[in-house]
Amino acid sequence: MERRRYQRADANVLIKVRLLETDRQAGYFSKISNAASAAVKGKEVNLDPNAADSSQLPQHLVTLAEDSDSMERLFDSKSGDGFHGLKYKQINLSGSGVRFLCDTKCNVKDLVELRIVLPVEPPIPIYIYAEVVRVLESDGGFAAGAEFIAVSDEIRRDIVQFVNALLDA
Repeated sequence: MERRRYQRADANVLIKVRLLETDRQAGYFSKISNAASAAVKGKEVNLDPNAADSSQLPQHLVTLAEDSDSMERLFDSKSGDGFHGLKYKQINLSGSGVRFLCDTKCNVKDLVELRIVLPVEPPIPIYIYAEVVRVLESDGGFAAGAEFIAVSDEIRRDIVQFVNALLDA
């Protein structure tokens, strides 16, 4: 019996899939979107609503404004960051890979770029690269299974935490 290294879960996320040139594999490395880096870094402000001291409030409001600006830039079609126009789709996600439906046929060994927004607080917009390892015909398209390549420990940790939260819910 095969044991998976990471747990898997179905998720409904904003996603866009793009086929890549396989001869440029060395040039691809997964990353968190630059436009959202301030929000994703998670500048945490511990604001106790029961505290008599409200001195934390101004910093909390600044942090909220910065996070809001970062997310707005992320989805702005003129920013060039590539996260505008994403559509919600059902995927099956784990720390090592993803299964998704695509309209056009891809082949085993094809490389894909996935732009995914993990719906956590704050949302985590990532570019992640994967190699297709399985393709099956399905209703209205193709189901592809892909294994992540060149993924940082930080992004893998974010994905694993997201999947674990889905499974615990």
